[in-house]
Amino acid sequence: MRKRILLVSAGLLLALAGYLLGSKTATVAYAGQPAQDGAAKPYGAPTQGTVPKTYGHLVTAISDQIGTGLIFEDNDGVIRFVAMTGMKEGELARYDQTPTHGGVPKSYGHLVAAVTNPTGTGLVFEDSLGVIRFVTITGKTEGELTRN
Repeated sequence: MRKRILLVSAGLLLALAGYLLGSKTATVAYAGQPAQDGAAKPYGAPTQGTVPKTYGHLVTAISDQIGTGLIFEDNDGVIRFVAMTGMKEGELARYDQTPTHGGVPKSYGHLVAAVTNPTGTGLVFEDSLGVIRFVTITGKTEGELTRN
């Protein structure tokens, strides 16, 4: 009988504590006027730059330690890294037969994405057979996926 009374008392005490702690009034935040309309902008004018059409089509944009960059691939497969100001930051050559230092084989297919992490930038290629390759910016193959 003592255990049953102790169990019921403990249950009532927990229920009361839960009610008291859980019945606080909630704070509701209502949406106001967008900050972009009335406040002074903390940034300057948008960055303006130009990129030659010969750089090819835009593949992806990446964000790294120095800012946002754009990655282009032209018809020959040359990959160019361009800053938001339009300044070319780098270029990655492609080759058919003879390997070049830091180059990527054309057989890897087209560049489909790029990722950045603290150790560097990685590129993702997909060829006509559906093979997906993960390649470092120096041209070293890190991994490969085949599709069924």
